[in-house]
Amino acid sequence: MIKFFRKIRQNLLSEGKTGNYLKYAIGEIILVMIGILLALQINNWNEKRLQNQSLKNIYTIIAEDLKNDIADINMILKNKKEIEPVFNKILDGLMTKENYNNCDGCQWLIIGSPDLTIEKRGYNLLNNFDTSKIKADSLTIKIVQFYTKQITDLNVDNNLRSSDIAKNINDWQDNYEWYSDYITNRNIDGFIEYAINNHDYVNRTANYYMLNYTIYIPKLEAFNSEAQDILKQLEEKIKK
Repeated sequence: MIKFFRKIRQNLLSEGKTGNYLKYAIGEIILVMIGILLALQINNWNEKRLQNQSLKNIYTIIAEDLKNDIADINMILKNKKEIEPVFNKILDGLMTKENYNNCDGCQWLIIGSPDLTIEKRGYNLLNNFDTSKIKADSLTIKIVQFYTKQITDLNVDNNLRSSDIAKNINDWQDNYEWYSDYITNRNIDGFIEYAINNHDYVNRTANYYMLNYTIYIPKLEAFNSEAQDILKQLEEKIKK
């Protein structure tokens, strides 16, 4: 093709058609520029298509993360709902020695709690994703705001509840002789006597209840609700 254009130019010059040569040269320059612009446009289109596909792949991972988080939250909420009557019984002063002996795990009630560990694979990928090549996506902004808030809030809650549990264990270890038998599950009679007759245990139970049922559970429910809304939007985007 280059040889063809060169031959045309040489013929025009040899025939003394300078004006036609200049017109031809300008036309050739314009054609070259159009070719370059078309190549750039195609390159930009391909790059945008690849970026959109990459974003869709990240959305797919985030969707899977949210599904796992929702499933974990539902398990935690189910567990909390099942044991809430025991808390109410303790707070109302109705638990007996027989109740404790017949209740599997009730002796561990305020020194353990399932935490939600948010899956952040997709969120981390999204944070590192360059969106400058594609049109701004309101869903991307919504996802980042959701994770930023939830990670901060849940970390604060987890730290508060972990500190409360650690305080209970440390205080019992330092102040109660029954602790060694209790923590090794050899004999829990001393603990049961303390739990029934010492209001200190009721106070600790009330604090645990407040941190979990008044603060933590509503936040998990809010997370679940917003996560399900985002998941629905993600699934619609992925299908496109």
